[in-house]
Amino acid sequence: MASARNFHRVVCFHNPHKLYDRLRSRLYSRFHRRLNRFHSKFPSSSSGVGHVQPTGLKSFAKESSKRLSPRITGWVQLARFSQWKFQPRRPLRSTAKEAAKWALTTFAIFGITAVVVFTDKLWIVSKLDPENAHLVSVWAASLPQCIRWMAGLIETYDTVNIPELTTDLCGMTLSNCVGLAAGFDKNGECMTGMLDMGFGFVELGTVTPLPQKGNPQPRVFRLKDQAAVINRYGFNSDGHDRVRMRLESMSENAMDFRPGRIIGVNIGKNKTSKDHVGDYVKGVTCLGGFADYLVVNVSSPNTPGLRDLQGEKYLGELLTAVMKARDALPTRPKVDYKKRKDQRLAKWNKGLQYWMGFYLYDPETVSYSDVKRPALPPVFVKIAPDVDKQGLEAIAKVVMETGVDGIVISNTTIKRDFGWEHPNLHEKGGLSGRPVKGMSTRVISDFYRLTDGKVPIVGVGGIESGKDAFDKIAAGASAVQLYTGLIYRGPRMVPEIKAELALILAEKGYKNVAEAVGEAHRKT
Repeated sequence: MASARNFHRVVCFHNPHKLYDRLRSRLYSRFHRRLNRFHSKFPSSSSGVGHVQPTGLKSFAKESSKRLSPRITGWVQLARFSQWKFQPRRPLRSTAKEAAKWALTTFAIFGITAVVVFTDKLWIVSKLDPENAHLVSVWAASLPQCIRWMAGLIETYDTVNIPELTTDLCGMTLSNCVGLAAGFDKNGECMTGMLDMGFGFVELGTVTPLPQKGNPQPRVFRLKDQAAVINRYGFNSDGHDRVRMRLESMSENAMDFRPGRIIGVNIGKNKTSKDHVGDYVKGVTCLGGFADYLVVNVSSPNTPGLRDLQGEKYLGELLTAVMKARDALPTRPKVDYKKRKDQRLAKWNKGLQYWMGFYLYDPETVSYSDVKRPALPPVFVKIAPDVDKQGLEAIAKVVMETGVDGIVISNTTIKRDFGWEHPNLHEKGGLSGRPVKGMSTRVISDFYRLTDGKVPIVGVGGIESGKDAFDKIAAGASAVQLYTGLIYRGPRMVPEIKAELALILAEKGYKNVAEAVGEAHRKT
C-alpha cells in the first residue's frame, strides 16, 4: 500500500494541477474532521466551529490558537494553504531539488557500491578482506530491484530466454541449466537478486538446525593467480527458523512467484551435534515444504567428522532416514502459473494504464503451460572430489538402493599437490576454483558410468566458461553450478557462459542440453 501511495505522489509531481486538486481536497477533509472532533469535545468554546467556512480560516486560526492543541492548530494553519493561489514554480522547484538530491544520494550509496562489487573490474573489492568482500557482495545482491537494475545486476533480455538451455532436472523445469552453488547465499538473503542475475537455479546454505558462527576468522583466502579460493567457514548459519521465514516469501504461494526459477537448500549438521541423522531430518522437515529441492551435504572438510558420513554404512543410514522424512512431507498442490501471471499483471497494469498509459511486460523465461514441478522436493547428496574409486562405487550403490533423486559433484578439495606454490596454498580448509575443474569432471564421468546415467548429476567445480560447462555436461552432468568464478569475473560471467554454451550446443547439432548429456560416453 505504501508503494502505491508513493507511486501516486510521483505521478502527481509531474501534473501540478492534479497535485493541487488532490492536496486541496485532502486538506479540507482532514481539517473538517479535526474541527468536528474539537466541536464534539468542547461544544461551549467552539460554537459554530463545525460550520466554519474556508473564508474564515485565517480569523479562526488566530482566535483559537490558544484554545486548540498544537496539533489541531497545525492542521488549521495547513488548511489555509487551500485558499492560496497555486504557484507551480516555487514549490515544484524546491520539490524537484529534494527529489533529485534523494535520487542522487540513493544511487551514490547503493548503485555505485553495487557496480563496484559486481563489475569485472573488482579492484576496490579485491582490497577488502575476502570475507568482508563476500558479505558486501551478498548485501549488494539483496538491494531493491530498481537499484540493481541501475547498477547492471539484472540480466538483459539478450540471454534471459535461451530455449536450448531449458531443461528438466528430477522433474523440475529449469529456465536454464546454469546455477549458483551453495556457499554464496548461505542464509537466503539474496535469492531473488541472484536469480535476476541470470542463474536458472540458486542453492542456499549450508543451513544448520541451530544458528552457529562457524570457525574463527580469518577463514577465507584468495589464490588469485590460480582463480581459486580456500575457505574454512565451518557451516556458519542463521539456523532453520530464520532461513525458513525468508523462503516463505519466495514460495509458490507468493503472488510474484515465477516458475523455472528454482531455489534449493543445502542442509547440514551443527558442529557440536551428536545426532547427525536427526539434524538432517530436521532440515528436511523444516525446510522441505519451501525448497524446490534439498541437498544433503556430507562432504565439507570444515566440520569435524562430516566426511566420515560418506562411508557406505553411515551414508546408507543417513539417506534412508532423509528419504523417509521427505516422503512424509505434505504434497504440493498444483498451481496454475498462467493464471497467477495474469493476476499479477492485471494488478499492476490497472494502475500503470490509468496513470501513465502503458502496460507492464513480463516475459516468460519458460512456457508456463509446460512447467513441471514434482509433488515432493527431490533429494540430492553432495560428495567430495577426493573420493577414491572404491568409495565412489560404494556411494553409487547406496544412492541407487536408497532411491535418492540425484547427486551433486563436487564439493571443495583438501588436496594440495598441484605442482605449483602460493603463500595461501597450505591454509587449512577446502579449495575451490580452477584447480578442481579436472578432478570434479573425472568424478562426474566415473559416477555416470557406474550408474549407467540413471542418476541425474549436477556438476560443480572450476567452471569459468561455456566450454567448461559443456565438458561437465558431456561427462554426464544434467546441470552445472558455479561460484568461485564470480569472485574474479563478476556477474557478467553468467550471461557470457550461457551464450557460449548455447553456441557450442548449436555447433554440435544439439537442440537442447538434455541431448548433450553424456556425450563423452557415447563416443567411447
